[in-house]
Amino acid sequence: MRIISLFLILVFGSNPLLAQKDSVEKIIAFKITDYIKTLNDSSSVVQVFKPSSFPVPVYDKQLGVLHHCYKNGTKPDTAMIGWGRCDLIKSEYYYFGIRLQKMQQPSEGDLIYMKLKVPYLYDGLLLNVMNHAIEFTNVYGQNFMNRNAIFTNTKKDELNILDSMVSDIQFTGGAMLQQMPEQNQLVTDGIYKGKKIFESMQTVKRSELELFLKYVTARPKNYAGNTWKISETFATWIAGGTPTVVEN
Repeated sequence: MRIISLFLILVFGSNPLLAQKDSVEKIIAFKITDYIKTLNDSSSVVQVFKPSSFPVPVYDKQLGVLHHCYKNGTKPDTAMIGWGRCDLIKSEYYYFGIRLQKMQQPSEGDLIYMKLKVPYLYDGLLLNVMNHAIEFTNVYGQNFMNRNAIFTNTKKDELNILDSMVSDIQFTGGAMLQQMPEQNQLVTDGIYKGKKIFESMQTVKRSELELFLKYVTARPKNYAGNTWKISETFATWIAGGTPTVVEN
């Protein structure tokens, strides 16, 4: 994410119009569709669908940086593909001409990151997760919230959603212990060291979920652009030793 941010800062520079008190700058990722037109060896046109209900404008000549999106079952590849501008807008479809990096080609679902001006809002964990086009669902595959709602969320709203996520993790941990006790492995590192995974899930606290979400936003490459069950990814985080980020 630091590489993406630095590149965007260098490309966009500072813009006094983006510094209004009633707005804030955010880097937001959008998936590209299957419309990909190769122009030559060094450039392509890609398409982004942004529904009119999504309350963040993308203007003509908007700059964006295109990155590969990690696809399930493949080796993570989140390299930068190229960068370019929005050259055409047709209703809810936005077309970007992309200058390609050497040996890089876009594919459906890759992510184009744009530095956009959004209304001033609560800058919480969920916003910074969803800005990477990450969706978390409960064990039944239902979203905890839709992407549009993040722009009207308050701190109280966020805490309620986090508590719902915690409840889902706890419930799933209990269900998994009953259904597959043989998978209840011992955790050998991290904040749950010496405990077993499913018991750890059943006693998870909101503060521990927040550590996980901070890690996701700091190291988004394996999560960005995908939909995940929060319980499954949290269990994987536990099994991996609960890596965390050092906050300044």
